[in-house]
Amino acid sequence: MASLFRRSGRSSTSGSRSRSRVADASARVEFTDLAPSPDVFLGQSAYLFLRYAESAARHAHDATDLETESTLAIVAEECFVRFSSLAATLDKLKVDRVAAMSPFIAPTREFERRTRGRNWVERLACTWVTMAFLQDFWRRLAQGLPTKVRADVIAALDGDRIIDVLRTELERRIALEPGLRPTLALWSRRLVGDTMLMAESALLENPNPKPKEDGLGPVFTELITSHSLRMDALGLTA
Repeated sequence: MASLFRRSGRSSTSGSRSRSRVADASARVEFTDLAPSPDVFLGQSAYLFLRYAESAARHAHDATDLETESTLAIVAEECFVRFSSLAATLDKLKVDRVAAMSPFIAPTREFERRTRGRNWVERLACTWVTMAFLQDFWRRLAQGLPTKVRADVIAALDGDRIIDVLRTELERRIALEPGLRPTLALWSRRLVGDTMLMAESALLENPNPKPKEDGLGPVFTELITSHSLRMDALGLTA
């Protein structure tokens, strides 16, 4: 009888674990499940690229040498091209671009306030870290968009020239002043939380029910891994 109860106990535990695994699997959320309506997706991404274009232009204006100034001018131009492509997709859908972007003005301005660096190099690092993270986010989220806009959005977000140019400039700055490395490493880690909140702001506008908070964790795991690899490559690991 005792052995029977012990077997029953093991069976019960096994069954609980099995049910737990099933529950965990059902709680997982895929990026395609989170894709908001096209106007929300395009409104957020277009407005952020517009702000990135303006920010890069300011960085270029404040640069101390012509090489940096011309490099950041390329970033500003590329960001504006992406803004224009995403805004054109809104036009194609006959969605008012101003109306689509307006809900993201306040959260974007708050995001910029919270992530504004103390100096020019920290602001440059902010642009690199946050833009790379958000581009990864949008590219994966775009897979869940309706087919009528998916190809246009994927094409608008294609290529990593902006990220590569910013990384090269940061690499050059660190080589000139190695003491920047620990400060930028700490600053880059600090940016991740606010950037994730910025990404989630589009999900909050999703007309579908918002997934449980614990279901969002796995969604961002791959993004954080990619971010960590970028940090490692630049020597900005803790």
